[in-house]
Amino acid sequence: MPEPFSHTFFDIEIETVDASAEIHLVKILSVAGHRFTYEVHGPLTDDSITYMRGLMDAAVSSDLVIERSDAGWEGRESRTHLKKHS
Repeated sequence: MPEPFSHTFFDIEIETVDASAEIHLVKILSVAGHRFTYEVHGPLTDDSITYMRGLMDAAVSSDLVIERSDAGWEGRESRTHLKKHS
């Protein structure tokens, strides 16, 4: 299981959904009590973590599916509710 990364205002848990397809749930709990999840399709590398930190800093607190695109990483709203931080 990948190690959670840190952020000043969020508690983060990571759950691997499919190791072979590199799909991870990044479950986030803010200090204000908001819970949301990013479903990452791809490796949890420095650039994907930087992208997620940028989303959190911009207060993007909804469930997102994050995938690699030609321009880097790209997030879109999830059509279903994703598993939340426990």
